[in-house]
Amino acid sequence: MLKTEYSQIEKIDKGCNNYKYAYETGHNKFKKIGNWIEKQSSIFKSEATNRMYNKPNFRRGEIIRVDFGVNVGSELSNTHFAIVLNSDDNNNVDNLTVIPITSKKGYKRLYIGNILSDFEENKKYNEKGYALLTQITTISKRKIINTNVKSYCNKGIMEMITNSIVEYFTT
Repeated sequence: MLKTEYSQIEKIDKGCNNYKYAYETGHNKFKKIGNWIEKQSSIFKSEATNRMYNKPNFRRGEIIRVDFGVNVGSELSNTHFAIVLNSDDNNNVDNLTVIPITSKKGYKRLYIGNILSDFEENKKYNEKGYALLTQITTISKRKIINTNVKSYCNKGIMEMITNSIVEYFTT
């Protein structure tokens, strides 16, 4: 093994120890860090072996469930519903730009109503939904959790989101 390769293995081991430490702090954010590490490493393994996967096509306004993983600071973590913002997705593209949804009021959170009512597993949040304007992000389609339900935002909600994004990022 080359010296640089060994150094990378040492760094991987050190990183794993850091993840274990974060988990052992008992901080709520790190409760499911093991799930995230296992999923992330499986995605990397799949990419390393050049295994192709089905890249579905998504429409603008489609509501999807995303595993955002465990992220730094106040970046969104864990599983949340999100709205697809792309207007030109196709099966050859691996990335989507999404706006996450939360059930909690807060800074730069746009009330979008009861748009999650189609998702039975999300019953406790089906009365209120807020689009997180400050958390718009691009994700790999590999982070999407499949559901049997397809749901879409109506044109009015998408116009409201678009206008709020333009206002937030340009004024």
